[in-house]
Amino acid sequence: MKPFIKTEIGKPERWLLEAAAAIGLDLSGFAHETTNELIDHSIKRHGDRNMHGAATITGADFDLIPGIVKLPDYAIVGATRGKALVNAYARIADGMTYMYFEEVLASRKNKALRGKTLYKVTRPLSPDEFLGNVSGNGKTDISKAMILGGVQTAGGHPGG
Repeated sequence: MKPFIKTEIGKPERWLLEAAAAIGLDLSGFAHETTNELIDHSIKRHGDRNMHGAATITGADFDLIPGIVKLPDYAIVGATRGKALVNAYARIADGMTYMYFEEVLASRKNKALRGKTLYKVTRPLSPDEFLGNVSGNGKTDISKAMILGGVQTAGGHPGG
């Protein structure tokens, strides 16, 4: 069995703390983290060049995650997927939309925003397409989430 490895990639930005607080979530003291399970899952599900073509996830794509969570073009904070609380982010770069999902872990031992999956779309998505991509599978409920995006501002956060 492979050992579980997690790597902290930074603390939540002010815009994320404020968006979470607006829906009753306190993310102070949390950290974004990636794991070997995130990498394994993303490569297994989205890393087959024959199936995904230009949208194939490669090792280099994981280096983009700190920038995606720091300053996304779109974000959904506090969505639910089953019993899990999740955040979804999209960053448009080089004609691609990178989509990153993390689970909010809020136990006594774990205060983490842990990466769950990373994938990309071979074109820039509009805000509505991002929402549809996140919630269109019928598994993710965004009805109580904070939805941000569409306009980057000088304040350094999505959605103004």
